[in-house]
Amino acid sequence: MSDRNLFLRGAFILAVAGIVSKLMGSIYTLFLQNIIGDRGLGLYQMAYPIYSTLLLLSTAGIPVAVSKFVAEHMALGDYRGAKKVFRVASVILFISGILCFFLLWFGAELFARISGDEGAKFAIQALAPALMVVPVMASIRGYFQGWQQMEPTAVSQVVEQLIRVATIIGAAWLLLRMGYSEEWAAAGAAFGAVTGAFAALLVLVGYVWNNRVLFRHDVQMPNRVPPQSNRTVIKKLIMYAIPVSLGALVVPFMNNVDVITVANMLKQAGYSQDQATELFGLLSGRAFKLMMLPATIATAIGVALMPAIAGALAVGEKRVAYQRIELALRWTIIIGLPASVGLFLLAEPIDITLFKDSSGTPAIMAISFATLFSSLQLTTTAILQGIGYVYRPVRNLLIGGVFKLIFNIWLVPKYGIEGAAVSTVLSFSIAALLNFWDINRLSGLSFNWRLLLWGPSIATFLMGVAVFASLRQMGPYFFTVLPERLAGACLTLAVILFASAVYGIALLASGSLRKEDIRSIPRIGQKLADLFAKIGLVR
Repeated sequence: MSDRNLFLRGAFILAVAGIVSKLMGSIYTLFLQNIIGDRGLGLYQMAYPIYSTLLLLSTAGIPVAVSKFVAEHMALGDYRGAKKVFRVASVILFISGILCFFLLWFGAELFARISGDEGAKFAIQALAPALMVVPVMASIRGYFQGWQQMEPTAVSQVVEQLIRVATIIGAAWLLLRMGYSEEWAAAGAAFGAVTGAFAALLVLVGYVWNNRVLFRHDVQMPNRVPPQSNRTVIKKLIMYAIPVSLGALVVPFMNNVDVITVANMLKQAGYSQDQATELFGLLSGRAFKLMMLPATIATAIGVALMPAIAGALAVGEKRVAYQRIELALRWTIIIGLPASVGLFLLAEPIDITLFKDSSGTPAIMAISFATLFSSLQLTTTAILQGIGYVYRPVRNLLIGGVFKLIFNIWLVPKYGIEGAAVSTVLSFSIAALLNFWDINRLSGLSFNWRLLLWGPSIATFLMGVAVFASLRQMGPYFFTVLPERLAGACLTLAVILFASAVYGIALLASGSLRKEDIRSIPRIGQKLADLFAKIGLVR
């Protein structure tokens, strides 16, 4: 398999796993909201950004650094150096995970008070044990990614989410049935992060055993690079991981802006505590969850892209690195642009299908275009990290986070959670545009905007027309003959299938998808490429 196909295959594997995980996440949100209500969901969502922040502190960007340096060592033939990077990183992550566990467990009451509802304390504490497992698990994933093996990450991710969702739904239902309050039910749901992490770790241990030659320090392999001391490896990891972790911290920082400002500002505007928490649940549990689903693909592209770029540059293959960058951006736009338009147009039937009513529809519509900009921000961050400018995306995302705070203060009192949704769109767009500016200025790489945007934009426009017409024609029929929720599900599925066909044909006809791109899809790519070539849709 060519390097190009290997990179795309890794991205596709991670994307499929990410989509499956996110779909399970959407399903559990549906059931959890039905079980514990919007206030209980709000308590659950208040706990997660705090946990995510400490998780990023405990990992400190080291798994990303592991994948980068392992890829570089592999490109140079330094197999022992690659294994040393993993061993040193694992020790660091285990110690940092233990420290962050104690911080989250004993600081839960303070964190809950800051979030605006002290009832979130139990959910925060329930998440804490996961911090002792996830960092080491992330190190193993990073090591496999450095070897361009994405399957262990993908499979463990799906298993983690499956066990997590089962725990979330089962624990919340059982605790309420036993007579416990919403606070305890939210805590039981939060404990799913712990059970999911242990399950994923067991899966990764299995992959480690099956690939133990990659991990054993006593196996003799060819080595053309002088060995490095532990101190040197630690210094390299930390120097690269610090800016990566700072950049990663900005994402939960932006979520924490909502955690800190939305509920408190709604209370100042005259809403009760329960109403403010319920509205926050609509924003974070409905709108933000749906917005982040398509961005999963961009995350997968970034995970596969960064070590691919670093490995190519390590041996001086700039042309290969630039080809991978252009390919990653094309796929990000091809997926992110129609996802944003589709979410905007289908917001109401999706909301009814997943959450019983259309209470969150305005917020979903307002946040829909954050899908495209957050996806572009993720991909361009991976590009900047891969070419060595690790501090630039940190600065750019931090600027976006500051604007997020400013826009929240300005828009939330006027427009409620819809104002917070719009501020999310604006903040991600600012960060993405700054990343593009830096890539062009620092690397000398100029973008063929006609190739990147023209075909996907035309195809998205045609898709949008198809969605609008389908909703007008089929919507009244479905909602007349079927119960509301079933009607929303059938309408959404029918329109998505029709719109996907329209978009795919338009992409192929415009030349935005090439034969080699389609061939890179795992398992079915070659057959699809041959079929489309026969009917003249690809060259």
